[in-house]
Amino acid sequence: MVFNPPTVKRKEQGEAAFHAYDWYFEQIRDFLKGVDKVFLTPCAATKPICSSSLHRSVYQKYITAKGAGREIFVVSEPVVLIYYEDLYDLEKHFFYDFPPKLLSPEARALFVARLREVLSGKNIEGCLPKHHASLINDAVGTNWKNYWQGDMLDMMKRANQPL
Repeated sequence: MVFNPPTVKRKEQGEAAFHAYDWYFEQIRDFLKGVDKVFLTPCAATKPICSSSLHRSVYQKYITAKGAGREIFVVSEPVVLIYYEDLYDLEKHFFYDFPPKLLSPEARALFVARLREVLSGKNIEGCLPKHHASLINDAVGTNWKNYWQGDMLDMMKRANQPL
């Protein structure tokens, strides 16, 4: 499949960027029909995401400590949710550029609707900072476990202690 990941430089491009990943969202929606428990981490500006220093120093430690028995997903605009195992296999498809500050109200509404569609009724845990946590809260409410506490420095310290 030939696919050019989207680059968003203006808010008006945001919704189209989400639709560029309709093909992947359909796969994730089908996969999640059979999943009860998920663990969520945020995306990263560094691509590939799995090579991000924050993912290595913080999020992967939380995945290891808290994600057992759960399917792991990255919350990401414009993809919505990326299955963690796909980060390696589909790496070239996830080299998009979508700064969160460019999330328009229309694109945010689409993002939240898609999150609601695939996460409603799931047992959700995660390690999500404010931006990503607010998207999950808007999609499914606040009845989920978020291990994020404080700011990034606090999280880096916590990740280096027994979780």
